[in-house]
Amino acid sequence: MRYIVSINLFFVCLFSYSQNFQISKIVVDINTKKPLESVIIFNENDYSTTNADGKFVFVSQNNEVNLSLLGYDKIKTSFEKLKNTKDTIFMQMKDNQLQEVVVNSASSYMKKVFDRMKDNYLQNYTVNFFLRSTLQKDTVTIVLQDIYAKKNRNTNKEQNTSVEILNMRKISLFVKKENMSYKFPGFNDFFTTAIPEIDKCSFTEVSFNDQDFKKIEFQTKEKNSWGQIWSGYFIINRKDYAIVEYNLIAISDPDDVPYKSILLRNGQYRTVKWNKLVQYSKDIASNKYYLSSSKFENSLEAKVDQKTIYYDYNMNYFVTNSPTNEKVRSNFSIEEDVFKAKFSYSKDFWDHQNQLPLTKELEGFLKSVLEKKEKKKEYEVIGNF
Repeated sequence: MRYIVSINLFFVCLFSYSQNFQISKIVVDINTKKPLESVIIFNENDYSTTNADGKFVFVSQNNEVNLSLLGYDKIKTSFEKLKNTKDTIFMQMKDNQLQEVVVNSASSYMKKVFDRMKDNYLQNYTVNFFLRSTLQKDTVTIVLQDIYAKKNRNTNKEQNTSVEILNMRKISLFVKKENMSYKFPGFNDFFTTAIPEIDKCSFTEVSFNDQDFKKIEFQTKEKNSWGQIWSGYFIINRKDYAIVEYNLIAISDPDDVPYKSILLRNGQYRTVKWNKLVQYSKDIASNKYYLSSSKFENSLEAKVDQKTIYYDYNMNYFVTNSPTNEKVRSNFSIEEDVFKAKFSYSKDFWDHQNQLPLTKELEGFLKSVLEKKEKKKEYEVIGNF
């Protein structure tokens, strides 16, 4: 008998092989020398981002290369310049040129921000994207899924998001004696993010080392039914009141989260972490913003057979091109568990794609799968490659 642990417990240009330019580098902080994750690499046509190791691969027919990370000086360069440099790019944190923080004005300021949302953001657009999902058991990866797809976002429709999967690779390595089954979020779960209501939150402007933006922290005034306070922050463009980054933390006190029973088994589980970070970029053509990258972190604590097990589920999303008006031929329900997607593996695509590099940890996971996939009595391998 298998039992189900639900990971999503709490929540309220087609690739071209003819690109002219290609570069691979690692981005680090110039002072700490630590890798910088989620640095946006872009030009007018194409986008990429750094992974947890600070690594990126960028391809484009446009020679221009820009690197951007909030709080850091932007870098404007080119493929030709980068190919003659070392493998590491250093980014400098901006000088602490802080704007004066005005006390007791954050709530009224946020009302202006919310009122401008419809005007500031694209209502109907299509982008291509990569989505990487991973599941770890006690810090060891057991599931990897990479999806390359096309998404249309149209707020004028009742179902405002449609997804067309273009390529996918997925692999999982389960120990059979554990008899586990998992339920993952759907696209709709991931692309939908709750926004706090102004009258139910307290807002506080805090110092931020970029004078072009405001940073406003928030938290709900009352605890929810799980005994939790929502908190997080907004980073807002001072010129147009547009949110460019939004962080939501939904678990403030894990010890107060109630346990739930595990189906068909004497066990229990609870969510101990739920964090979401979303970033928006401005489309040059329309002068409006759109979701360009997002990161979701969800941790679960399970108690089974007198053992405590921790599961960490992560989803990382980034777009690869500027918004278009292309049509999307939906081929997978946005409500369904993403790991249930069935799509044949294209070795040619994944051998040549170069915007979603594997981290060292994931390279180790794939090596582990190769070593254990023949041990069918001990391990169950599910995947399309």
